[in-house]
Amino acid sequence: LLAHAPGMERLYWCNSGSEAVEAALKFARRATGRPRVLYCSHAYHGLTAGALSVNGNREFRRGFGPLLPDTQVPFGDLEALQRQLRRGDVAGLLVETIQGKGVHVPPPGFLAAAERILHEHGALLICDEVQSGLGRTGRMFGYEHEGVRPDIVTVAKALSGGFVPVGATLARAEVFEKVYSSLDRVFVHASTFAGNGAAMAAGLATLAVLTDDDLVGNAARRGAQLQDGLRQMAGEYELLSDVRGRGLMVAFEFARPKSLALQATWAALRTVRKGLFAQMVVAPLFHDHRILTQVAGDHMDVVKLLPPLMIGDEEVGWFLDAFRAVMDDAHRGRGLTGPFARRMVGNALVRYRR
Repeated sequence: LLAHAPGMERLYWCNSGSEAVEAALKFARRATGRPRVLYCSHAYHGLTAGALSVNGNREFRRGFGPLLPDTQVPFGDLEALQRQLRRGDVAGLLVETIQGKGVHVPPPGFLAAAERILHEHGALLICDEVQSGLGRTGRMFGYEHEGVRPDIVTVAKALSGGFVPVGATLARAEVFEKVYSSLDRVFVHASTFAGNGAAMAAGLATLAVLTDDDLVGNAARRGAQLQDGLRQMAGEYELLSDVRGRGLMVAFEFARPKSLALQATWAALRTVRKGLFAQMVVAPLFHDHRILTQVAGDHMDVVKLLPPLMIGDEEVGWFLDAFRAVMDDAHRGRGLTGPFARRMVGNALVRYRR
């Protein structure tokens, strides 16, 4: 794994993304001797107590305080980062190379500038690659797109091909040497099932397939094909406002249409619940076209696409044709609302009868 992670020299095995983040928080505080870890607005790093302290979504944090000392900075805002660093108590910045909630790509040059500023103030750059790592963005790790060398990196999810729980916290050697600084500190951070045989075998097999079958390169090629097709549709359908992402981590966003007929339906749905329109797109993609997608977060009209890295030309074409059919229905005014309502009522009746 280290051979595929530029700049990383040591690693700690664990069982999940949240555990990898917990280790990263502890390692950053120990390596710098400082208490605060900065995180970005809309960030998602897990739901255990430490990871929750650097979670940018209030709905997850509510009712679980007090949490660790932390400060949120706007995603991509270098001035806000600089202001916090001047206080002298920041251990590091934890940042997703692409945010999973909403699939937000950092502004060009942000990570490189953040790395420089952090190091000038003796703080660490911690990249969360739990969702964006291992080929998902068309590079083995998302931070490679930005030309940076993080101090700490977290990985999980795809590391075992989804077969066995496994995660890892990777770091530069000097970080580990401060954490595990002597023989009597070898167990200052450990986990019962870390590095178990099944996880290690699955991880080695996953890395072999990623490299031998060029799935990272395939993610770059098919991701470009997918995004090109979606961007073309964004010029044709007024409800489709944005397409973004890298490789096979893609999102498309919906926004208020210009035509009066569509505005009425849009406004009615937003009155019921923000983000409901995106759910109405996900439903027919699944029920009518057998394609599983998901909304990119609560209360947002964004649909996230995370197709398998081995997806081919045929599957990309299948999805684009299906999405075009759904968009055609959506632009017929109430074309999606009727079937969606019938499904909701039908499912409610089934549950009631049970």
